[in-house]
Amino acid sequence: MSRQGSAAVGETIEQLRGAYGGFPVVEDRTTVPRRALVECMASASEGRLGGARALLERDGRTLLVRYRENPDVWDLPGGSLARHENHEQTAKRHVAEQVGIECALTGAFHARRQTFALVDGGEGTSGLWVHFEGEPLGTEIELDPSDEIVEARWFDTAPDAVAAPLRERLAE
Repeated sequence: MSRQGSAAVGETIEQLRGAYGGFPVVEDRTTVPRRALVECMASASEGRLGGARALLERDGRTLLVRYRENPDVWDLPGGSLARHENHEQTAKRHVAEQVGIECALTGAFHARRQTFALVDGGEGTSGLWVHFEGEPLGTEIELDPSDEIVEARWFDTAPDAVAAPLRERLAE
């Protein structure tokens, strides 16, 4: 399973680079208990181990959100893959669901391949998290009060408390 998962992640990275050009991929390994690994492997077998976020910019302004689970940090709208959904579909779906804005993706600026294993250096399964750039097809924010987003705003200048790797991208 792990070789298939890793190969699938590698193929996805190459497809995204073909569509959007080069972008860095950070490699992370995490040791997890057996129960967590089984859950990761099940998610990977269904094609839903990973996720996507979208950086939307318009007229020199950037859309950022604060999540209920970490309200002190501004981040990008996004989230986990759904079954049989690709990373582009995931990014667009989460932006629409979380802030009520449709978008067109124009690039990818960062990805993280996360491998989960029982022991350090052991075999496991991999997922991919991708950060896209995009253009909003509107600017009116509509939050669902029951959603995981507690606030969303357009910024002229990024606030200090910004999630990485977004911090590096906004500093460019």
